[in-house]
Amino acid sequence: MTPVTQPSPAATLSCPSCAEPLDPNSRFCEACGTDLVIRRGTTSAVPPVGTRFCSGCGTAAAAEDGEYCRDCGLRQPDHTDRVDTDLGDLAGVSDRGRVRARNEDAMALGRRLQVTRAAVVCDGVSTSLTPELAARAAADAALEVLLGVRDDATTRTREAMAAASRAVRRLSDRSNGPSCTLVCGLLQPAPEGGTEVTVGWIGDSRAYWLGLPGAAEPAALLTTDHSWVAEMIAVGMDPATAAADRRAHAITRWLGPDSEASGEVLTLRPRGPGALLLCTDGLWNHVPDAAELTAIALSAARAGPPEAAPMSAAQALTTAALEAGGRDNITIVIIPVT
Repeated sequence: MTPVTQPSPAATLSCPSCAEPLDPNSRFCEACGTDLVIRRGTTSAVPPVGTRFCSGCGTAAAAEDGEYCRDCGLRQPDHTDRVDTDLGDLAGVSDRGRVRARNEDAMALGRRLQVTRAAVVCDGVSTSLTPELAARAAADAALEVLLGVRDDATTRTREAMAAASRAVRRLSDRSNGPSCTLVCGLLQPAPEGGTEVTVGWIGDSRAYWLGLPGAAEPAALLTTDHSWVAEMIAVGMDPATAAADRRAHAITRWLGPDSEASGEVLTLRPRGPGALLLCTDGLWNHVPDAAELTAIALSAARAGPPEAAPMSAAQALTTAALEAGGRDNITIVIIPVT
């Protein structure tokens, strides 16, 4: 992938509004008060403006009438079928897909001082109630912690997953209350130079390293699914037999009121350029191979200007999943590393 060049830490320690020098741990500029955390693209419902019509019976309803049609009771769209977020040096796409009635995925991504970049991708568990609410709450809560200034990256990532778990639990205490999976990435300068990439996950949402051809680190899947099929293969079951079982896609860890499971964390210090990909199974069920994902992303990134590379790659991967059937919601975040 054509990486977006990141400013060195020394070049970023000034306020984007008033140019006053900044401490790298600042949250606000002390001179002008500018919020130094730039956040975009949390997959939250956008209330429609004015009159809308039920997709089932056609009844007119005002935006304040609520989530369900007052006549036929059909749950109404919440305007998150497609969300595209481009922050330049990181970008994401969340798409409903071709089969699901609504988008139950969520993403949240942002940066602090262009030194720290972070993103969270969550997949609502479809067997739980209103899973999209869990995904959105978890993504927002985790990103807030990741963009903080305290603790080392590993500790912050674990705290982010814990904050996401608490946010989901606050939604309901019912055993089938809103639940979701989570994968997150935190990128910041490594003490010895270069970039430190910290990944945390719980469930079967994945992180991939998209290594450029010839780079020191080849393209690879970074996470291990918390799923029945992955656990059976790990104890020696034939992969084809495990994958064919009706329990194959059942997850064994998740965030929700009936789960006490903890997540996992890993750290990568790339020696060459590439990109971190965070995604839900709406992508990897169709395109699971890291090398193929890299090829799709790289082709799209090289077709346009370097500053558009992350969004171009995310959109191309989304299109690939849609063209392969789009059987599930698809959410993708791309974060380049120079």
